Amino acid sequence: MAVRDLPQKFREALGLAYQRVNALQRDEKRCFGVSLSRCVTLETLLREGPLPVLELATRLGLDASTVTRSIDGLVRESLVRRTRDERRDRRKVFVGLTARGRTLAQKLERCADTYSDRILERIPKARREDVLYALALLVEAVDGLEGSSE
Repeated sequence: MAVRDLPQKFREALGLAYQRVNALQRDEKRCFGVSLSRCVTLETLLREGPLPVLELATRLGLDASTVTRSIDGLVRESLVRRTRDERRDRRKVFVGLTARGRTLAQKLERCADTYSDRILERIPKARREDVLYALALLVEAVDGLEGSSE
């Protein structure tokens, strides 16, 4: 393969992987009646604990208004609660899981682990670490682009 073909091949492979994983993940998460974006929000809060709304938006890679709308729905469903930092800065709003939200997030996490196991089982054992390493390199490369003027 010519070097000039690499960007196109990379773009195609990444796009195809993204589409397939998202489609499969959507089907997996639907069993709990939770959209993929809400699922990621709940799993992030389970892993990280309560976060300021802006920090949550940054972690999710979304703008604050999108996250606020999603949080509004999760609050209505009693899955998350908003709290203020009464001691330091009352303007700062934190979002955290309720007991009901924690239970659902744990179920979603188990579902995601099962889903990931199903994918990993289809990759030869000897190559699984290679795949994880390649994904880590990809994330590092993308993170390195943030804020660069290239």
